[in-house]
Amino acid sequence: MKVRLSILFPRKLMLINDIKFQLKKIYGNLERPEEGVLIHGLYLDAAGWDLNGGLLTDPIPGEMNQAFPAIHLLPKEISLMDDNSRKYICPLYKTPQRAGVLSTTGHSTNFIMALRLPTNRPESYWILQGTALITQTA
Repeated sequence: MKVRLSILFPRKLMLINDIKFQLKKIYGNLERPEEGVLIHGLYLDAAGWDLNGGLLTDPIPGEMNQAFPAIHLLPKEISLMDDNSRKYICPLYKTPQRAGVLSTTGHSTNFIMALRLPTNRPESYWILQGTALITQTA
């Protein structure tokens, strides 16, 4: 399954180095946002998602890739972001293989971006689990 995007214009003028995307969870009916991008069709690899708490959890035994809920990515200046809660900087890959050719930026061509996901565990826990978001399953 591919990621579907809904993009609105016009965009505010911001330097790309000065913004990060704020994750806003969305459940139920999807409506076109005034700003930002809606993404759905992602899967969590090596983790689960608590719908009630909006946090990363351990995966359900036997479930390889849990569907991730639709999210609203909203560009925010780094200085305006809420950094008080614990987050995992989760990589988003095109395929579950996570391998690709290194591009001139030093990232794999399979890497899309990193998302800051809420968690109640240390970031090192999710790194050791190999937790990532992917756009398609095997």
